[in-house]
Amino acid sequence: MDRATQDIRSLDETHVPRGTRRRVPQNPEDLRPAGVPGPRGRESGYSPGAIDEDEYSSAFHDGYGEDADPADDLLESVEQGGRGHRRAGSRRKDRLTPRQRRRRKIAFRTFSTLLAVLVFLTSYSLYGALSAPGNMSNQARVAEWARGHAMGWAVTWMENQQYQDNKPKTGGTLSPQQLADIAPPSATPTLAPTQKLLTPMKPFVPNPAPGEGTWSPAVVVNGVPVIQTAKLRSDPQHLEYLSAVAWMDQKHASFVLHPGSQQPGTAGYNQTDHLSGDQFKNLIATWNGAFLLNPNDAHGGFYLNGKTYGTLVPGQASEVFYKDGTMNVGSWNSGPGLQMAPNVVGVRQNLQLLVDNGQVNPSVDSDDKKLWGVTVKNAYFVWRSGIGVTADGNLVYAMGPALSVRTLAELLQRAGAVRGMELDINQEWVSYMTYDGSKDPASPVSTKLLDFARTGQRYFSTEERDFVAVYSR
Repeated sequence: MDRATQDIRSLDETHVPRGTRRRVPQNPEDLRPAGVPGPRGRESGYSPGAIDEDEYSSAFHDGYGEDADPADDLLESVEQGGRGHRRAGSRRKDRLTPRQRRRRKIAFRTFSTLLAVLVFLTSYSLYGALSAPGNMSNQARVAEWARGHAMGWAVTWMENQQYQDNKPKTGGTLSPQQLADIAPPSATPTLAPTQKLLTPMKPFVPNPAPGEGTWSPAVVVNGVPVIQTAKLRSDPQHLEYLSAVAWMDQKHASFVLHPGSQQPGTAGYNQTDHLSGDQFKNLIATWNGAFLLNPNDAHGGFYLNGKTYGTLVPGQASEVFYKDGTMNVGSWNSGPGLQMAPNVVGVRQNLQLLVDNGQVNPSVDSDDKKLWGVTVKNAYFVWRSGIGVTADGNLVYAMGPALSVRTLAELLQRAGAVRGMELDINQEWVSYMTYDGSKDPASPVSTKLLDFARTGQRYFSTEERDFVAVYSR
């Protein structure tokens, strides 16, 4: 047998399969540098400190067998600057049976696959929300998507944080531009002899600016001021912010409820999610819808031309639309005209009435989310909107950038509403525009009631939320 064959056989005889191998220490005498004296051996009779080979080997091997104590591994890891930790982890893995290794691999691959699928579906869903037709901002689309996927709590938290960082200022005064907006106009449209403007609203502040609360004709048709508007501050604390009210004459205007492309969707309805073509003829105003129907932040339903989305809930505040083009505001199923009948073509519900029998709802200061919504706490002063009906059957719409639930109710009441309800809130959703199609009926010019976020042509392209269009008769 040659020398190479002997070396290989010697290696095979000393090889121990991984996981069962024990380290055999080298002779301490071999590790001692040359010239350094060592302990006297047994032959010299010296016993203290003498190293017994068998005892040394047994002690060295403790903790490295199949019954290793993890504490010993940790101790060695610390003593060796962490180098033992890797070896301990390797030894623990080495003790796994092949069957256990297979199970671990299967579990890891299953978890990885599920995580990848979840990320893909979430990304795909969010991409669909961002790329869907409509004119919402991307920020609003993400918020809407989150609310529709059980993450409304996160949106609410972020909106509350944003509000805390950007609360409306208290005190102050109106800017020169705001003063110009409410000043009495130098010229007004000619009214028919039998027509006149409304009596000015009583201001909420002790020292009102000239023109504050005074009504101006916004839309005049054949000498009739079909829509009149007024601007004023809505409480004596927030003096830098103007709210606005639009009064609409039901005898000379008709009202149409439109579904949004997403809220509630247009399938099965005979109205579109935007205005175009012949729908511009005689168009004089539009206003926003109310809280989300899905998820049901509105706590109510939507009905249009025979089809119901959700459930019409008795007692909930409702906009009710009739075949003759008129509409009403009240508590659903509370009496004639406010319940389902052959002449009812549309119903849009949202929360509770803010004003009933001319009185502000005593619950307006409640923080009950079921009453006034989940977007922000009702005491917050944010963009809000509402609609009400007066004692003589006309309509008033109210909006403002720094309104609480209470001040919105008081604004509707001050404008003459005997019954009123909250519509949508926050700057992205509140909007009221009047239109003038005298120069080009196919492309009416819009005028915003206040400087809110959305464009004046919001409802001229796909709109995600429901809305109301107003036409002159």
